[in-house]
Amino acid sequence: MTRSFQKSPAAGLAFVLLLALSACGAVDSTSTEVEKEGGPAVAAVEETAADTSNMTTMERVEARLRTMPGQLVERFAAFDQRMNQLPDQMSDHFSFDEDKAVKVKDGGFEFQDGTIDYIFSEWLPRVSGNEAREARAEEARAARAEEERQQQIAASPQGIDFSQATPLNATAANLGNQLAIALSYAAGAGQAQLAANPANAMFNRPAVNKSLPGGIEGVGRFFDQNGYRLESIRRGALVPPVFARTLPRDMNNSVPANKDVFIRLLLPLVLKANAEVAMERAIILNSGYSGTIPQAPVEVQAIAAKYDIQSNTTNLLQRVDILPPSLILAQAGLESGWGTSRYVQQGNALFGQRVWDASQPGMTPNARDADATHRVRTFTSLEESIRSYLRNLNMNNAYLELRRTRASYRAAGRPVTALELIPRLQYYSEDPAYYLGTLNRIVSDSRLTDFDRAALSNGQPMNLFL
Repeated sequence: MTRSFQKSPAAGLAFVLLLALSACGAVDSTSTEVEKEGGPAVAAVEETAADTSNMTTMERVEARLRTMPGQLVERFAAFDQRMNQLPDQMSDHFSFDEDKAVKVKDGGFEFQDGTIDYIFSEWLPRVSGNEAREARAEEARAARAEEERQQQIAASPQGIDFSQATPLNATAANLGNQLAIALSYAAGAGQAQLAANPANAMFNRPAVNKSLPGGIEGVGRFFDQNGYRLESIRRGALVPPVFARTLPRDMNNSVPANKDVFIRLLLPLVLKANAEVAMERAIILNSGYSGTIPQAPVEVQAIAAKYDIQSNTTNLLQRVDILPPSLILAQAGLESGWGTSRYVQQGNALFGQRVWDASQPGMTPNARDADATHRVRTFTSLEESIRSYLRNLNMNNAYLELRRTRASYRAAGRPVTALELIPRLQYYSEDPAYYLGTLNRIVSDSRLTDFDRAALSNGQPMNLFL
């Protein structure tokens, strides 16, 4: 790295660095005679001062003025010497090729955005031996944040701390695999209980209800205060069991804010719906039965009837399986405009599922052809919409290849993500090329596969009313 530094245009920066380093002791303060002993000119001034005790004030001032030119010359010489030494003294501590600080260019400085802030907030504390002080300050900030968090928890009606919730099963939760969690529960719980209500079997405490005002900002603030952030989930934190029945009515602001709250609201619902399916799969596997459905145990026959399978358990298991959260979130985001469409706002319809049966609830599309009779299926809650979507992909003949692909990954012991299943959704849209390409971009740009290993905690379930 080049260590020759032009004194222009960088003299100002070097002077700031020199003064700061001198103040904090990072630069050797004994490197020149002038600073160490005061130099001959300074000594002359001191000697003259010793002989002027009988002078008047004006005479003493005149004596000092006569010696000042030499004194200034020596001071500037010392400054010039230290300017030349500065690069070598700093090179052990500071890299000048960092984009956020200073870059060496043609033997001189090139200023970058945030240079001065970086020097004083990060570099100087590090090279001046202030790490311990900074560490203590960081600990104090963390303690204050924890105190504020505890106060917020205590002030809430339920006193719920999402961040400290315990997992459903420590080993299984570390794997982030809802199927593994379901298997562990099926092994220790009664099959009849699981078959009757697989969702309730996941939690050991009754749910509480909470009304949350403030729209999308209120939801985001509530999640933040309770430690529920997407970046934490990406790093392996458990997802709190907080279940919203509807989306906020004001989800028509900026896309980033919509997307963040949308994912945080839907992820617990997605994991819960997946866990219910995983519970059913666990019942089949733990029964130990493999064969035709008419001879299967009663609980397996009940699941087969639900999934409209009369043949055998091989075909049944191909239908009774979870879908990657990345796929569910991507399709929900695309179909609902990240929660802004009138279908989801008025009818909790996340996935644009169509119905032709007049007895089923639905909304008529504004742009429907004159001879068309379909409507968009509506639901009483977001959870019901997600369950219906899972049943659609798990049972509809249009998605047989998707299920076969999933089964092949399962048989090989490989995790399957949205990116492997999206090509099998060609019948979901009237414009498959555009639709599948858009889904792929959503999954990649939003890093949705990060949530495929997410797991629900066993904290106290909460039903959110927005």
